[in-house]
Amino acid sequence: MAAAALAFSLACTACLAAEYPQMKSLTRDDPLYVQLQAELDTWYRLSQDRITPAAARPVPSPLAIFSYRRRAGEDLFSLNARLNLPYDTLVTLNAAASRAEFDARAQVLVPTRPGLFVSDPPASALEDMMLSSRSGLERERVVVRRGGGTADLWFFPGESFNAVERAYFLQILYEFPIVRGRITSRYGSRADPFTGQNAFHNGIDIGAAPGTAVHAARDGTVAEVGTNAILGMYVVVTHPGGWQTVYGHLSSAAVAAGAKVALGGVVGAVGSTGKTTGPHLHFEVRRKGSAVDPFPLLAIKKG
Repeated sequence: MAAAALAFSLACTACLAAEYPQMKSLTRDDPLYVQLQAELDTWYRLSQDRITPAAARPVPSPLAIFSYRRRAGEDLFSLNARLNLPYDTLVTLNAAASRAEFDARAQVLVPTRPGLFVSDPPASALEDMMLSSRSGLERERVVVRRGGGTADLWFFPGESFNAVERAYFLQILYEFPIVRGRITSRYGSRADPFTGQNAFHNGIDIGAAPGTAVHAARDGTVAEVGTNAILGMYVVVTHPGGWQTVYGHLSSAAVAAGAKVALGGVVGAVGSTGKTTGPHLHFEVRRKGSAVDPFPLLAIKKG
């Protein structure tokens, strides 16, 4: 490993006192870019070696970090291709919660190995998912300077987003639950339609004609079918990764607790049961029991 990278190895706390080496361009004219590609080529070759016994393989160089100032027109996926690094490696090292957030960064950090970076403790729902699903995997402790300070991270070498994490990051986790409907009320604080007082709305309301089919927004298992004074008749579906979707104010349910449902399968019909001013679907997304805004997670945004 070249001396420049050794000086900035994350195994060394002295790296916190200086700037990360900066690549000037993503071409073979830049020695740091050449070094980055050499390190990555070695990593990929060693990780794919299924013949040489593990004890006989060369030890890969320690993780190091470079920096790069993005040029006009360079976004997450063009950098992903040019750097030969998975996009999930880039976004997790740079603590970007979405593609748009990453693309807004003028300066980005670039590691010399692929993998996932997770704050300790997790600082977002995405990081919580990544850490909880990799409790038994190999990890390395690293300290990174970013955002004007330092961050304690876990690094999972060679790991990448699973299907749920990828969908969450790309904000296409759920399909719209009604084929033809319009959003009449958003998630968040609003005036209660009965009292006029400010209250928090845990989901979105989707207006549709009574009897309109309500579809599962994602594959899952029916956790509950019931009735209460607020939601009226409702269905709760559990999905991988600690997620649930809730379908309320139904006129009827088409599933039973314990049933498997596929994306797009009918779970019930639009009604006006419970506390409602008219026929609509109350749709919630919950993460580990807590409601989150469904709108950014819908692949089809209507209304």
